[in-house]
Amino acid sequence: MIEIKYVCSNGKEYNLVGDRMRPTSGYFHEYEWKPMTTDQEMGVDVYGFEKEAKTYQITLTFRGPLEERKAKMDEITNCFEYDVVNLSPGRIWFGNYYIDCYIKDMSSKVSSTRNSWTDMDIGIYCPYPMWAEEQEKSFFPDSAGKGEAYDFLDYPYDYNYDYSKPVSGTEHWHVDHYRSSNFRMVIYGPCANPRITIAGQVYQVYDTLEVNEYIVIDSRKKTIIKRLANGTEQNIFYKKATGNSIFTEIPAGDILISWSGEFGFDIIVFKERSVPEWISSKQTNTEGR
Repeated sequence: MIEIKYVCSNGKEYNLVGDRMRPTSGYFHEYEWKPMTTDQEMGVDVYGFEKEAKTYQITLTFRGPLEERKAKMDEITNCFEYDVVNLSPGRIWFGNYYIDCYIKDMSSKVSSTRNSWTDMDIGIYCPYPMWAEEQEKSFFPDSAGKGEAYDFLDYPYDYNYDYSKPVSGTEHWHVDHYRSSNFRMVIYGPCANPRITIAGQVYQVYDTLEVNEYIVIDSRKKTIIKRLANGTEQNIFYKKATGNSIFTEIPAGDILISWSGEFGFDIIVFKERSVPEWISSKQTNTEGR
């Protein structure tokens, strides 16, 4: 059975398809693109599509002893409220796909027959209405494993690094998707004015990174943040190269990536879909609601 869970922004997780709680109505597999048009003599001319924020209406059904149900509903409501008051979205996972969200409304009712279950109706508000599966790859500096000492970061996204494998400054990567993708790129120091070319597109920042410093480029948020060794963050958006868009989406398929080889970096592409896949790459046996 495919895993569906809610992860609060404070890290607490709730399995939504457990024995005591599961969705009993509402679906994540619905979407709508809004056409952008200009009027013609007959009909319209479509010049694009856009999406508005999405709200899913889901019913969670709780079972078990009444006091146990009350305690679980209180706990998960605290979690929902924590995200809202801190303006820090939670995350719904459906298999390998996730979407960031807030629980913006809730109501509950107890069964009239033997008080054996309680329904909680929730509105899941998704400001960015796309589900994403991540595909990531690390690119290593040429000098790794050649006797030099590198003190790379324990990056907060918990990626594991092994810089013992020497590689050149050119690599191929296959992005398994049907469209170009937004991305997060993390560039590690030491280096100066790091420049990366992906499928002919240049991504460059004019800045110097020392050991234990890194830059995070986020194409969805349109941000470029530098993290210093002491934990201080700097907005260095103004240091991006001009003439090329550093936020250009990364194309699908086989792509060539080249750089000087003097520094290491990670690329995480967000393979976005309007709805999560019923059967994802790590799930072979799924069960729909």
